Amino acid sequence: MRFQSITFAGPSGEVIKAILLFGFAVPLISKNFLVYTLNEESRAGRIRLYLAALYKEGDTYSLGALETDRDHVFALQALKQIVKNESP
Repeated sequence: MRFQSITFAGPSGEVIKAILLFGFAVPLISKNFLVYTLNEESRAGRIRLYLAALYKEGDTYSLGALETDRDHVFALQALKQIVKNESP
């Protein structure tokens, strides 16, 4: 399976190259999210995933932190449902 790579600026302005795994929307809160990885291993030997909010300003898209606790709750609920539905 081939994945799309994305490049964005990190907190200190450094260029970060990541692998985009998938995106999803939560219509109830009118927000879009992306799940990506930097191919880092966690302590448990698994690949670490990141969840970011996707913002559109005019013709430009940007990634950012989830803004509120409500965003976190809804995004994680949707993500759990996606993983559950896709698991064998």
